[in-house]
Amino acid sequence: MIKFFLKGFLLFSISFSLNINTKESLEESNQILYEKLSALEKEVALLRSIIEENTFSIERYQELNQQRYLDLDKRLHDLISKELIETNKKEIAQEPVSVNEELSLYKEALELFDKARYSEALERFRELIINYPGGDYSADAYFWSGELYLAQNSLQDARQYFLMVINRYANHPRSPDSLFKLGVISYKLNETQEALKYFNKVIELFPDSGSAQLAKKNLENLQK
Repeated sequence: MIKFFLKGFLLFSISFSLNINTKESLEESNQILYEKLSALEKEVALLRSIIEENTFSIERYQELNQQRYLDLDKRLHDLISKELIETNKKEIAQEPVSVNEELSLYKEALELFDKARYSEALERFRELIINYPGGDYSADAYFWSGELYLAQNSLQDARQYFLMVINRYANHPRSPDSLFKLGVISYKLNETQEALKYFNKVIELFPDSGSAQLAKKNLENLQK
């Protein structure tokens, strides 16, 4: 009788122990699963943010390209119209109208840029800066030189050219883009505080610009 009781008690103890272990194991598995799901949710949110940022950046880059050509076409049209008026005033309409050399050099540099002939494009922009230091395209030459260096990941060189734009041509249309690029460069160099400073400055000085929208997006990512 005692043996039977001991045997029953032993079986009950084993069963009870197994139930406890099974319950603890199930809770532990659920906790691990919850942690994995939370990690996946965070990863998905991060990837979604990166995709949105990249999409916005691509759209901004396309906008910049379109702006570049519209700007060039407008300046060329205005220049030719001006020369035609001056020619008519001097009553030498029979003579051919010469195209502005500075504009021709700027156009050539942009075309080389678009063909990814970076070193040649840089030479043209440098030539433009040296020959026409106070010209209509000096700020543009500095800006696109910075873009060329940035495209080649020469961050310090790119920084110097963008700084020239904001220091010498503070009110130029290239200033907001240059400020934003300086923020991007600072971020790439792990200078987080500098990046925040430039992004905030873009938003403060040029709130309606496309660069300000990009800066806001980058600030959100930095704060996360």
